Amino acid sequence: MRKTGAVLVAAGLSSRMGAFKPMLPFGDSTIALHMVTMLRQLEVEPIVVVTGYQAEALERHLFHARVRFVRNERYEATHMFDSVKLGLKALEGMCERVMVMPVDLPAILPETFRQVMRIDAEIVRTVCHGKAGHPIMIQSELVPGLFSYEGDQGLRGAVRELGVRITNLEVEDEGIRRDVDTPKAYQELLEWDYERGNGYPLRPFVRLGLQGSEVFFGPDTASLLDLIDKRGSIQEACAVMELSYSKGSRMIRKVERQMGFRVVERRTGGIGGGGSLLTEEGKGLLRSYEGMQREIQGYMQGIFWKYF
Repeated sequence: MRKTGAVLVAAGLSSRMGAFKPMLPFGDSTIALHMVTMLRQLEVEPIVVVTGYQAEALERHLFHARVRFVRNERYEATHMFDSVKLGLKALEGMCERVMVMPVDLPAILPETFRQVMRIDAEIVRTVCHGKAGHPIMIQSELVPGLFSYEGDQGLRGAVRELGVRITNLEVEDEGIRRDVDTPKAYQELLEWDYERGNGYPLRPFVRLGLQGSEVFFGPDTASLLDLIDKRGSIQEACAVMELSYSKGSRMIRKVERQMGFRVVERRTGGIGGGGSLLTEEGKGLLRSYEGMQREIQGYMQGIFWKYF
């Protein structure tokens, strides 16, 4: 079997999750340690972990796991593909092929990785019930071509531009797509993993809310505002969160009543079309909430490891 390395991307802010995803409990350890341990048991070597946000904490956590670290110092201003390229650069000349994936996919089965590693193809992509997932395995000789990509479609766009045939591996493993971008997705992943025979991990539960005359702002509200900011539409943001438009609008109005300023600006028709944007006050409120949430979660995680 050809020598296989791996790039695990763990540089993001975890803003929608409200907690540092790589160090969330999973199995008998954490998401990051679980992923690294599983890959090492499969004799994947070397393993590069790309860090950014909370880099020092994660690097200390994985200190004894025999992995290599590369920091994306510009993690706040760059995209996931920039972190992927840093990881691939660190593996240059060290393996014949490399598996690439975000760190927050801890439910991928070891057998899925084994199946990927048995295939000798230029690019291998896992697929479950017609939907593509991770890991993606790339032959090392193709990596320089990825670096030359200048588009905005990330790794998918870079692979497409290579013009190389992608070998799809159909697997019966929903874990290839089950990430933990939000608290809801994390809880659903734990429940699903429990149903297939694994236990619940012990973990602290912290939910930050803001209260005036009533509780008016929490993780769901933050996710809604974040999606409005990214997609420019209340309707699209509500659809992603599986909320009715009326409920999403009520959440926004509640925030505006309590704060005394508008957080969302609605635009109708015209040359530029309709849509919705966060006001400057809305953006400031979201940044403040996310910053406070990250600090509290980091503090609580430290207390958790101290006592448990």
